[in-house]
Amino acid sequence: MSLSRLKPQGLHPLFFSPLAVFQLENADDLNDLLLEEAVNRRADSPGLDRSNWQGWHSEDDFFQREEPGCLRLGEYMLDAVRGCTLAVSPEFDFDRYTIQAEGWINVLGRGGLNTPHDHPAWVWSGCYYVKVPEGENPLSGSIEFFDTRTNVRTLTVDAAACFASKFVMKPKPGMLLMFPSYLRHWVYPNDSDEERVTVAFNARFVRRSS
Repeated sequence: MSLSRLKPQGLHPLFFSPLAVFQLENADDLNDLLLEEAVNRRADSPGLDRSNWQGWHSEDDFFQREEPGCLRLGEYMLDAVRGCTLAVSPEFDFDRYTIQAEGWINVLGRGGLNTPHDHPAWVWSGCYYVKVPEGENPLSGSIEFFDTRTNVRTLTVDAAACFASKFVMKPKPGMLLMFPSYLRHWVYPNDSDEERVTVAFNARFVRRSS
């Protein structure tokens, strides 16, 4: 049958996992500020052990910090949360909810990585890239996302993202990624002598009391 005889009725994105990519313009000044603040914080804190391996993970209080870089980036992150929410749910009523958010700084030296993980009990997760050095391995510092569906596919459609079992991306400084918190992911080892610095965050909605 010729496709010309079929009347399109729409293509529904069933069970898809959105990955939003933002690029902050003129990010150098903000990144320099964030790097300075990260150095100062690291000097005062041993950090936390989470998914980070051979790296430093700050406390989860990024949105409570008063440093200028934290305040500026925090606003960008919350704007991204609002924008992505409206993109997937245009009628979402923000007046009925408050946004709860947590954030932290990740610093990975040579060999440092983040092991596979997701972010339970949150709606959106994301990461802002402050410094992403080039490494000996082209995948150095890349982030990889895994398909959340449980069936194993032996057949596929070439180059179709909806059939892929994983997706790899090499971020750039000034880039902000956002994705559903259930999306499992990890970060390839840093193969550079320079440190890789990012700010990660989670967000969710809490209904306002009437």
